[in-house]
Amino acid sequence: MFEILIQIFTMRAFVFTTYYLLFTTCCFSQQPLPLKSFITLRDSTTSMDVVMMIGKGGSLSLDGRSVKLFNGFFEPKTAPKKPVSQAGMIMWQINGREFLSGNYYLNDSSGYIVFNKDGKEYVNRMTKDGAGFFKSQIKQ
Repeated sequence: MFEILIQIFTMRAFVFTTYYLLFTTCCFSQQPLPLKSFITLRDSTTSMDVVMMIGKGGSLSLDGRSVKLFNGFFEPKTAPKKPVSQAGMIMWQINGREFLSGNYYLNDSSGYIVFNKDGKEYVNRMTKDGAGFFKSQIKQ
């Protein structure tokens, strides 16, 4: 009798877990950074630091017009997260104060960045030029 109850409980747990995973995948798919935050990042950041974690690694510090150019590497659209290793991290600043930071990932021909803002995760797509730039910076 006890074994039957365990089997019923196990089956119900399996069905519940499967339902939960399907529901959260369908209803809570990745979203890009809210447009207001994206526009602030794109238009108002004054400096940024980039840390590259693949290849031999390295870092870049940018300010002024270079930041504006670099910000064009990201789009206000989402991208699917792929099972790839983190390629690096980026921190944007406004007048010396951190505004936002994220971890970026590179695929074969594209990339994306994952932001955590106000307890939520956002994923923004990287342009092909952006992915190409990051890949060119990888030193083997």
